Amino acid sequence: MLGRIDEDGIAAWYPKCKVRKEGDHYIATPHTTNPTRRTVRKQKEIAVSVKDGKYALEEKPIENAAVKDGVKYATVESGQTDEPNSSVHVTTLKQIFDELYDKYYKQYPNVRKQSILKDMLPLFSSKEDALYFVDEQFRRKWRNAYTRKQRFAYKAYNQNYEYFFTITFDSKKHTEQSFEKSLKNALSNLHKRYGCLFQGAWERGSENDRLHFHGLIYDPNKKITGELETVKDYNPKTGKMKTYLQSKYFFEKFGRNEFSEIIPQMYQSAIKYITKYLNKQDVKPYFSKGLYRFIESDIVGNDVICKMDSSDERDIRLIVSNKFKIWDEGALIGEASPETIAKAKKVS
Repeated sequence: MLGRIDEDGIAAWYPKCKVRKEGDHYIATPHTTNPTRRTVRKQKEIAVSVKDGKYALEEKPIENAAVKDGVKYATVESGQTDEPNSSVHVTTLKQIFDELYDKYYKQYPNVRKQSILKDMLPLFSSKEDALYFVDEQFRRKWRNAYTRKQRFAYKAYNQNYEYFFTITFDSKKHTEQSFEKSLKNALSNLHKRYGCLFQGAWERGSENDRLHFHGLIYDPNKKITGELETVKDYNPKTGKMKTYLQSKYFFEKFGRNEFSEIIPQMYQSAIKYITKYLNKQDVKPYFSKGLYRFIESDIVGNDVICKMDSSDERDIRLIVSNKFKIWDEGALIGEASPETIAKAKKVS
């Protein structure tokens, strides 16, 4: 399928590559197959009591556990099997780890790990078993955060966002719950009616724990960005007046907001600023519909500039020309451009 391979290890033809944009160049990943199926391990349930913030294993029957307010509790031993014992709940080690991970999130990573390990020790037969489990869960957290940030960045690089923005709700206009719901509806309507594209993440302020939204927006019909106003306001952090751009539309609906125009040199920095918040467990990205990570295209060897890392045989990624030809099942669509990319197959 690949055809002749030259002295640099570049083949004549790469079918069904996943191609993404990063900065000023394109990266193609040739198609591979993985015959193995992902194994999903079912977590073993345990009965746990919590007193003064300390966990302890309990020998309680969990087969007929009762559920109350979404929490699973061990049954009372007195025979009242329909009544949950609120002091003993049924959970998994993974769920307990996630709770402690959130509890100690503001601590430095090494300190956080020791805090979690200390709290979970009573749930294991030995310190070695507890340490192994905690290390595995920290690796899981790292992988999940890396995947969230990677997915966010891949989608952002495929767009041409014009502004970075932050919206903080006014408590006179919204509660935290209504702010999140209303902003999602507003952004969705802007996408459907005016073709706006956006992506961002919810985040809480480090000082007052106030919910706000950081995002990137492309506004082709200037519904939002066409009426930005210059505002001067006092900044309590610096003790000085601050000048910034504000959307009248968002101000009337939600409250204070700031917009900053993205110049090409700032594009990567704007993406990194938002993705740093995706390390937090409860922070999830929010996208407009239709954003994609890759386009699918066959790649001709003549369009390959070089391998991504020629020193690593496992790295199959290729750096391709900005004017690479887009193919679909052997049919030429044309050189890479906004028009031809719009016709190519997408991978979300």
